[in-house]
Amino acid sequence: MTKCQNNQCDQQRIKRHMKRQKKKPDFSSIESCNGSIELTKEQVKAALTSLFLIHKQTRTVESRKRGRNKSNDRLLENQNKKQKQIYNNILLSNITQSETIILATSGLNHQQMKQIKKFVLLFNCRLLLFDNKTTFNHTITHLITDEIDHNDSLICTLTKNVVFAIAQHCFILSYRWIIECLQQNTIVSEEQYEIEGDNIFSTKHNGPRRSRLSKRPLLPLNHFIMIKGSSRHFLDFTNSEIGDLAWLAGGIYIEQNRFPNTVFPRQCFLLIEDEDIRNKNMFHRCIDKGLKFLRSEWLIRSIVEYRMANIVQFHCDPFDTIDRSE
Repeated sequence: MTKCQNNQCDQQRIKRHMKRQKKKPDFSSIESCNGSIELTKEQVKAALTSLFLIHKQTRTVESRKRGRNKSNDRLLENQNKKQKQIYNNILLSNITQSETIILATSGLNHQQMKQIKKFVLLFNCRLLLFDNKTTFNHTITHLITDEIDHNDSLICTLTKNVVFAIAQHCFILSYRWIIECLQQNTIVSEEQYEIEGDNIFSTKHNGPRRSRLSKRPLLPLNHFIMIKGSSRHFLDFTNSEIGDLAWLAGGIYIEQNRFPNTVFPRQCFLLIEDEDIRNKNMFHRCIDKGLKFLRSEWLIRSIVEYRMANIVQFHCDPFDTIDRSE
């Protein structure tokens, strides 16, 4: 082999070695991170671009987190506003619980109402207060009432609120339940404080308990009830309030002046007071057709005792012509 050929082989070997050096750079000469490294312009530009993208991604993630936190704060604020604005006259505490007790009262004095408000704040309950324009609310779970004689009698003063609470299957409890809960610093069982009677119908009918445990409506579905008259009804109920009670008891409240025809047997009741019946002939013709004229006390007593009261003693008889010996 000639000398020229040897030189060519050496040059080719050097070129291959240089190519390998470019593909696999040797960093073995770098001893520490503090040493200087020479970079090309392209490498510097690529490094700066990658750093900018990383910084931008970090800012984007942080801004998203801040946005989520702000949206969560807004949701919490809206929920709190909704909870605080359910009723203008509801007192709320700052803690929420899964099963909220909603209270109403009947026949309590000013000092007892102070204890009720203390109970509301302590146990995170709600208190619905009534005035002359508001009626009983379907959200109420417990009605706290007075107790006659104050000797653990469990006999309350019968009011509109008591009647509505029984119709809606609420707990009707003596005020002593509030006192016991405050003393024990916990919600105690309601059953031993449940009202058993009232000052008008019976001192021990257990209507509130019977209503609360009942799973069926009081009145059968074939009971149609119409309410007439301009006079105030029993316990000063209005016509519309008696109509609400009829619906709550399971009857069909008729607002028109005519009972509908049905394919099944029906019972038609007209709740009216004696002084509002003036046409004697019309009165007897309706009775002959099967319409029963009853005083509103019949429906109210049936609800309070939560059992059907005997209709005979509640027949309207403004002309003293009805035989009550049935």
